[in-house]
Amino acid sequence: MILKSHLLSMIIYAIFVCVVLALIRRRERKARIRYFVSLFLIMVVGALLFGWFMYLFIP
Repeated sequence: MILKSHLLSMIIYAIFVCVVLALIRRRERKARIRYFVSLFLIMVVGALLFGWFMYLFIP
């Protein structure tokens, strides 16, 4: 594993996914940027919340 931080790996993955989806789903530049930012925030915040939720069940 190159990166030691799972959070950093997740953020890099989210950036790549958001770039690709923004390019294929929106035509205008402003709409692409808005879609990228909103999707990126949803992915990162959702993953953090899910990780926090899983932490509650550690014995």
